[in-house]
Amino acid sequence: MIGDVTLAATSTPNPNHPATWAGFFWALVGVAGCLIVVIGAALTVALWRVSDQKKLGNYVLGPVILAIGLAITGWGFGLW
Repeated sequence: MIGDVTLAATSTPNPNHPATWAGFFWALVGVAGCLIVVIGAALTVALWRVSDQKKLGNYVLGPVILAIGLAITGWGFGLW
């Protein structure tokens, strides 16, 4: 009778999905990228609303940070 019992502790995990922290840390990189995207979007809107003398940096800085955030998000979530 004992040979017919399969214990949960003796099961072998799927080798295609190893139990490591790598996926968690890549997800953290993706979330950090999302935060950078939000900061870049807010910075873009804030710099466009500035009523002082506008320079080229006011138009470029926000979208550049937004693009960097999109790249980090794609890298963190494994899009490429």
